Amino acid sequence: MIKAVMPVTLALLATTSQAFAQGPLHVDITDGTASPLLIAIPEVASGVIPGVANGEDAGEALARIVRADMSSTGLYRLVSIDGRYSGSEEVAFAPFARAGAQALVLGRARPSGNDALAYDCVLYDVFGARIETSQRILVSKAQWRRAAHKCADMVFAFTTGDQGHFDTRLLVIGQAGSAPGQGTSLLSMDFDGENRTSLTEERELVAMPRFGPGSRRIIYTSFTGPGPKLVLDDLDSGESRTLDLPKGVPSAPRFSPDGASVIFSLARDGEADIHVIDLSSGAVRQLTSNAGADTSPSYSPDGTSIAFESDRSGEPQVYVMASDGSGQKRISFGAGAHGSPTWSPRGDLIAFTKIENRTLRIGVMKPDGSRERIITEGGRDEDPAWAISGRAIAFQRTAGGEALPAVWITDLTGKLARQVKVGSSVGEPAWSGKRP
Repeated sequence: MIKAVMPVTLALLATTSQAFAQGPLHVDITDGTASPLLIAIPEVASGVIPGVANGEDAGEALARIVRADMSSTGLYRLVSIDGRYSGSEEVAFAPFARAGAQALVLGRARPSGNDALAYDCVLYDVFGARIETSQRILVSKAQWRRAAHKCADMVFAFTTGDQGHFDTRLLVIGQAGSAPGQGTSLLSMDFDGENRTSLTEERELVAMPRFGPGSRRIIYTSFTGPGPKLVLDDLDSGESRTLDLPKGVPSAPRFSPDGASVIFSLARDGEADIHVIDLSSGAVRQLTSNAGADTSPSYSPDGTSIAFESDRSGEPQVYVMASDGSGQKRISFGAGAHGSPTWSPRGDLIAFTKIENRTLRIGVMKPDGSRERIITEGGRDEDPAWAISGRAIAFQRTAGGEALPAVWITDLTGKLARQVKVGSSVGEPAWSGKRP
């Protein structure tokens, strides 16, 4: 029997010198699948904290969010035991061991000053009866949910070796009215659909939003005014800038990994080609010049390569090229058409939209086009966007019989697809990197 106990209040101050787990708490992931880590995340009563959790016990509310975050990945299996902890109790590992838990996460919430919340998050190895890692998290009370997301990120990073994607934001296009064409707005929200804010006026026509590195700048296509244009917004200063581009119809903008330039497609004279604009000098370079439409460019994480969609072979397929436009080659050769490629932050996969037999589905392939596999089964799934972890993909789904879309998130197996609940129709998701 495991008899080791540890005071919660002392354990929460402990730290570890290990960067990532190398033993029993390490999740070994192959092709998006893994043997789930058995993890217990009990509620630790912290009392009501004014301005936090809408009057609920703060510790209990935060624990529920951590559980939801971890279970959404498919990499963890929640283990439950009866009862709950108080912030002053000692940690008894035996009940968790008997329940089969390999890992234990405890969090204690308390006020810090007038407007801040402190959340002490600790990950334990149950069978080793020891702390693996811990973090004291400070957030404003208005952003109290971020404390739980940051705790989940800590656990995810330690057990997988990858960045967590829970303390992140989504950009989506909100649809006005009950049918397409009645106006759109640009919305920002937490990855789970909470804390929604509008970034543009309702019924302003906007499309194809993307975050920049650092997640404090965004780029999108605006159809307000005399013609389509690319608009760059600074979320800190509130400043907005329209990019000065050559004549044509721009679309599908995306930042380079260093944030110094924006790559995009420009249609004119019946053709569409990939261009890149230097944001400091305003200089524009054309990277493709083939007959047909080249669009949806996406940089590799190191910025040396670009994946894009082209119909130069007769139907949309995925191509790659060097960042200077050289070495263009087709990589998708499976049945049907392939479009909307986007490179994983890990650099190991390219997500795409598969178009076949009048259906659209999300798939992934290696950067050389090998090992293609489809991971969603909706009738109209499109516009994939990677999480910073490289372990989840957001996408737009229009259900059969519906006119307007919704945003969904799936793991890389496709077995854990779930709709992001926002209370209205949204689509064209973009996923932020790590928040400041």
